[in-house]
Parts: sequence; C-alpha cells; structure tokens
Amino acid sequence: MSIAIGTYANIEDTYLFQNFFKDQTRVWQGKSYVFAGFGYSGSTIDAQGGNVSAQLVFGVNDITLNLAKEAADNRYTVEIQTVWLDPESLTEKASYMLDVFMITGFEHDNSRLSMRLGSPLDAISADVPRRRLTEPLVGSLPSTGQLSLI
Repeated sequence: MSIAIGTYANIEDTYLFQNFFKDQTRVWQGKSYVFAGFGYSGSTIDAQGGNVSAQLVFGVNDITLNLAKEAADNRYTVEIQTVWLDPESLTEKASYMLDVFMITGFEHDNSRLSMRLGSPLDAISADVPRRRLTEPLVGSLPSTGQLSLI
C-alpha cells in the first residue's frame, strides 16, 4: 500500500508554500501556494502539554534567511496543513492535520535553515500574538492555579 502526504505552509497569509508540486502553484481552500522545497517535522508535545514544538526546514539562501529573520523578529504565526494525496495522481484527497504555530526562532548552517515553531500562546503573560484568552473565546477560565483533572 502506498501513501502520499503533502504540506501547505501559510505564514501570516503573506507567504504561502506547498512542498509537493515542483515549479507549480496549487490552490488549496481558495488560496494559491507556490512551491518551496521545505520539510515539516510535525509537532511534538511534552508530557505536561506545555511545550509544543516543530520545525520547518528550508535550503539556505538570501530569501529564506531574510524570511526567517523577519518571521522570528515579528513573531509571525504559521498555519501548517497536512493533506493526504492520491499516490497515483498526487492530487489532494483529504485534509489530515492542521497545526498553528508561532515562529520562535531559527538556526542555519551552510546548507539548511530550520525555523523553530512553538505554541502561539504565552503561558507566562498575556502576551499572545494578536489574541488573548478570554471567556468569550474559550469559555470559563480558572480563577486559581488549582486545576483538577477528574
């Protein structure tokens, strides 16, 4: 049995990339995504659920270096959409996963650039990029530090 998976990356609705149709622009959910040779590590969560991380990996050049610096400096959010592809035609069959991250930093060497992706929520302060946890958004919020998982 063969499977095929593609990834769409939407950075601030400004930089839209897909990684499976070389030299083509693909339309997904009404938005046009250009090809970029990138990899997505997928998200991992620690045992306490407080540390969500992933990486986008690009080849190093002036464009990706400038994008990574701009995105990290401005704490851009990125929406990663993973889709199932038909193995024969490589056309999108269904959405598999949708993750939303904040670009928290980047590293690079001579050949590749890795953008660090983390949770867009800051658990320490109310400094959430462009959004705060409020009762209308998420329902009742705890008023103490005591949480019971019953």
